[in-house]
Amino acid sequence: MNAIVLNQPNVRPESNAIAAYEFAAKAVAGFEKVVELNVQAVKTSLIEQRALVDATLLSESMDQIVDLQFQQVPAAIKKACAYWAHVEDIAVDTHNELAGVVQDSLQSYLSTLFSLLDSAVSIGMGSNGRSNVTSPLAIEQPPAPPSEPVVIVDSSGNVVSSSPRTDLH
Repeated sequence: MNAIVLNQPNVRPESNAIAAYEFAAKAVAGFEKVVELNVQAVKTSLIEQRALVDATLLSESMDQIVDLQFQQVPAAIKKACAYWAHVEDIAVDTHNELAGVVQDSLQSYLSTLFSLLDSAVSIGMGSNGRSNVTSPLAIEQPPAPPSEPVVIVDSSGNVVSSSPRTDLH
């Protein structure tokens, strides 16, 4: 019987949980950065709105109020662009960190797979190019068809049947 031994790879079951935890921690850290940015944006907006209301109340004419509103448009556009630039930076940083976790995990799996394949090739093949190891966990070649009729015997060695049955459907 030709067989190749496949040893169980040395993979710690907790390594999957660690990788999942690292992935989740990086994702949550990115989410926290976006929340901090939003909190800062709201604080700044409230301070600016209060200053705008104070300036509106101190205005002497409706023209000054309208001019004050129009002066806010370029500043609002710049703030929106700056906000989305920060969001983009956070997204890129988070993506790179998540990709690093996935890459490390994949590297671990691939090194385990390659070591398993290397051990299967080095252990399973003899000097003649044929398998020299047998195991209960083995991939076997199918047996050659019998050249003589098969005789079925019971546990005490008595012949139960020596001729093939043809009445089976």
